[in-house]
Amino acid sequence: MKQHKISPDQVLVALQLGATTRTQKSLDIVHAICSEQHAAGNEDFSVATIGRLSSGRGGPSPQSIRNSTGEHYRTLLKAWANYVDGAARKPPARAEPGVADDVLDMIPDSSVRALVGSFLAENRKLKAENNLLKKKAEVVIDRRPMAKMAVTGPQSGVQVLAPLSTLLPLEVDALRHAISDELLTKMGWAVDGKTGRVSKGGHAIFRAGFVTAIKKVLDAAST
Repeated sequence: MKQHKISPDQVLVALQLGATTRTQKSLDIVHAICSEQHAAGNEDFSVATIGRLSSGRGGPSPQSIRNSTGEHYRTLLKAWANYVDGAARKPPARAEPGVADDVLDMIPDSSVRALVGSFLAENRKLKAENNLLKKKAEVVIDRRPMAKMAVTGPQSGVQVLAPLSTLLPLEVDALRHAISDELLTKMGWAVDGKTGRVSKGGHAIFRAGFVTAIKKVLDAAST
């Protein structure tokens, strides 16, 4: 090791000065684990790794080391990482190579390989964005009768508009005219009051439910 680097043993002694007996023992546990990591050729001195091993021996847990009161533990971990050129933070896990990586390895031309790699990266990005949109998508189906549908308040976060609210006055007047006595008389049509069927000379013009459906729409639109 280089002489200018401070030994973790010296840091341990300094940290234990004035510390409680319990803290001194915890520092000993953390220091021993770091020493074992170094001896095994492992340079991971992260809070997650050392804290997990430490909690198994009755020492501080990862959360205890992360807390504001765990600064002395973090100082010791940094001292070890600096001393052996290790890492005080756990490196991000690398994704396992997949089919796409195998395909890239099979392309001998470096320029073509780079081009295909950019296409694959863009494809992964689009898939990730698509999955994110799927998770955030919210579909609301309102099964209430149209006449009872209302616009919800801002506290619900969802706005439901009754379909009839989109009808223009001109469109409402057109529906009203379609079943008016004036038009029926002019066309010679007869309406069955029970079924809403419109006919002329015994032949159906509009099937049963035509007039009654329009009346329901008009009644709902007027409320």
